[in-house]
Amino acid sequence: MHQAPAQLITERLILRRPSLADAAAVYEYGRDPEVTRYMDWTRHTSIQDAIEALESFAAQWESGSEFCWAITTKAENTVIGTIACRIESPRADFGYVLNRRYWGQGLATEAVRAVLSWVMSLPEIDRIWATCDTENLASARVLEKAGLWREGILPCYIVRPNLSPIPRDTFIFAKVREPV
Repeated sequence: MHQAPAQLITERLILRRPSLADAAAVYEYGRDPEVTRYMDWTRHTSIQDAIEALESFAAQWESGSEFCWAITTKAENTVIGTIACRIESPRADFGYVLNRRYWGQGLATEAVRAVLSWVMSLPEIDRIWATCDTENLASARVLEKAGLWREGILPCYIVRPNLSPIPRDTFIFAKVREPV
């Protein structure tokens, strides 16, 4: 089982383990139709949804099945999103979500780069990947700016429940370890 760092620190962000005290911030972006549009989880309809998500993050961290960090700004110490990864050697995958008020500032790219750096420092990981809906061009750009390559399109790959019950086409992006 892997041990993830409790914190990852960048120029403008601190990624840390989330706590139940973050429920209001998680609910704020988790209920936003624009933020949740392309997510693979349903939009939050109550603060209880945020609490349950946070409880799930803690349980998954403890089991080692998934590591989720709250994305916080150094300047405001405010939770503005989450980023999580799953490690299944020799690969890992990740996903993220960011409060709409913080879009367009390079913060998602900064958070992705921090997680990529940690995951690729693990000697047993040769590949890290992420997906995004083919209509989510902003997220595709974040993944490209963070150094992942778009490998292709996975047709009818995943349900985006806030858009449709039918599986949607998805871009797949990856970064692979250079051969030695």
